[in-house]
Amino acid sequence: MSDVWSALSEDLAPSERVAREWLSGLGQNRGAPVEVLVSLFDAGGDTSFLYRADLPAGVLDAAVVHPSKFVWGRAAESGRLSRDQWDRLLVAAAGLPRHRIVAEMAEEQLNSRPSGGVYRAPSPESRPPAGPAEIAAMADTVPDITADSRSSTLRWVAALHEDPAAMRQLASSAKLLIRRSVARAAHLPPDVVDLLAHDEDRVVGLFLAESCDDAPADVLVDVWAWWSGSFSFPGRPRNHPNFPRDNLLRYADDPRPRVRLLALDDPASGDDLVERFSRDPDSEVRGRAAEDPRLSPDSAVRLTQDTAKAVYHPARRNPALPTEYLVSLLLDERSALDAARNPALPVTVMHRMIALAQDGRVKGPHAPA
Repeated sequence: MSDVWSALSEDLAPSERVAREWLSGLGQNRGAPVEVLVSLFDAGGDTSFLYRADLPAGVLDAAVVHPSKFVWGRAAESGRLSRDQWDRLLVAAAGLPRHRIVAEMAEEQLNSRPSGGVYRAPSPESRPPAGPAEIAAMADTVPDITADSRSSTLRWVAALHEDPAAMRQLASSAKLLIRRSVARAAHLPPDVVDLLAHDEDRVVGLFLAESCDDAPADVLVDVWAWWSGSFSFPGRPRNHPNFPRDNLLRYADDPRPRVRLLALDDPASGDDLVERFSRDPDSEVRGRAAEDPRLSPDSAVRLTQDTAKAVYHPARRNPALPTEYLVSLLLDERSALDAARNPALPVTVMHRMIALAQDGRVKGPHAPA
């Protein structure tokens, strides 16, 4: 351990809050290997990191056979267990009172499928309208809604999603709820996509961007400019197959902040653009620069002192921070959580932080008894 890191020596007695923040932050640290994450199970910290979509392979394997219900229970609730991991959890629970609960959870999760915001037919006997006349008659029964109304996909429209003729008929409907329901289809004919792409209701464009794999790039960028995403459709529109991934530097001077920051994802972007965006008047653009590892150490330090949470939180997690400054953040109750998530932390330091927290007998709400 270098002289700078020696500030986290075994003689250090971190405050209860600092120790708690370390344990929570390390669980969310993208640089933490499997052995560090698994060691957190017995450290008395929060186990919510088991919900991470990018959890390294092996962590859930260890969690399902752990004796603490705060560990295996969180793993079971995460919705990320494979059938094999469920089987191992059931074997570990054999003969114990928890076996019935685990079996019920396994049955529910393995047999459920997310609907993605689209309703299924209420029963196998349900029949959607057939032919233009029946479709028109059903459409007449749909109530009018306003642009600011919340809406769910109409079941009968969802049942017709794979019928091109029906989609053409319904996409031109004057009923907003119907057009929004059509936009939820996974695939649509090109002319229907084009019609919905120019719909005056921006939620139609949003639903198209979230659900339809045929949504055009310009709609995806327009939605990105104002929509920050949802849990129902994680990653959209950024992870949409048609979202632009090349020639993003053309957005560097776009007046829309969320579109402007896309320029940093262009492989041709350089350190100069990162530095420029680190002084952008919009906090979201500065925040995007604050998380970029190409940021200079001086600018990374400067952004940790920004007044906007969207800026100083990612700046504290930037591996470009000078080591001595990162150590100071780790020891400060106000910044310890973010600093513990910094991937620049050496693995040996991560283990030392966990040991210090345990030595202080710090136990969070999910600590084993």
